[in-house]
Amino acid sequence: MHNSSACNWNCGGTYTEGNDFGLKAPSHSGFKKHAFYNMPKKQHSYRYIEEKSKARAGSFYQRFELREGDCFPSPEGGWNDCKTDRERFEFSSSPRQNPKGKQCYGYSLMLDENFQSVHPTNTDLGQVHQRGGPKGTAGGFKSFPPLIQIGAKYDKLIFGWHELTGDENNVRDNKREFELAKISDMKGVWTDISFCLDFKNKRMDAWINGIKRVEVSRSPINFKPDAIYFKYGIYRSFVSRFKKINGSMPTQVAYYDEVRRGDSVEKVDRNINPYLKAVD
Repeated sequence: MHNSSACNWNCGGTYTEGNDFGLKAPSHSGFKKHAFYNMPKKQHSYRYIEEKSKARAGSFYQRFELREGDCFPSPEGGWNDCKTDRERFEFSSSPRQNPKGKQCYGYSLMLDENFQSVHPTNTDLGQVHQRGGPKGTAGGFKSFPPLIQIGAKYDKLIFGWHELTGDENNVRDNKREFELAKISDMKGVWTDISFCLDFKNKRMDAWINGIKRVEVSRSPINFKPDAIYFKYGIYRSFVSRFKKINGSMPTQVAYYDEVRRGDSVEKVDRNINPYLKAVD
């Protein structure tokens, strides 16, 4: 496990700062850091691993593990996963982006051989969220809906776009789903995921291993938030739905590498641009 908390922000590696734990990101990734804000984390939740033979590129990759009961209240007394039927260990990436022009994101994801989908509970493995966006309710709880959720549903990895309409304080959320890949094909194998939200030209595109799988000629957004930002890790919502049927939640393990952002797919997808420098 690699930890370089003593070096500066250009060195990479994990850090702990107050209630925050996270990973420093090199500037060529398009990010500065990826942070988990609800310390203390659990020992099993995250590892930053140096093993070149198993990394997607470079020498390091990330391991996330979510077990039953892994929920974390906000240290500031705000949002509380434990009281809202949720479990997660998930990083929020910075800097945030303005919802304009073209915003592209890319990452490599490998699922553990024992990974199990827990539908009808949602398992998200990558999100684009909003800051200062519309709000409403979902499942009896307050909701601050994202723009994009990439998650496991049965044996499918789904690109979910939240088509938000109506009143900004009581928004209607119609989630449009597009299949990206088979979960069974992602176990023990790196899968490269990239997508672009084109606010200027009002379209969305997504690629798997450099092959386009989603093309939507619609604006990603109907409301203009203050900013958008990328999140990745493991996030389960409406946990009780699965537990009512099965009694308990299984442990889920997912691996991440090559987390990037940019203003074109060529800046985030090494299948389309093999000259990209590895993210360590």
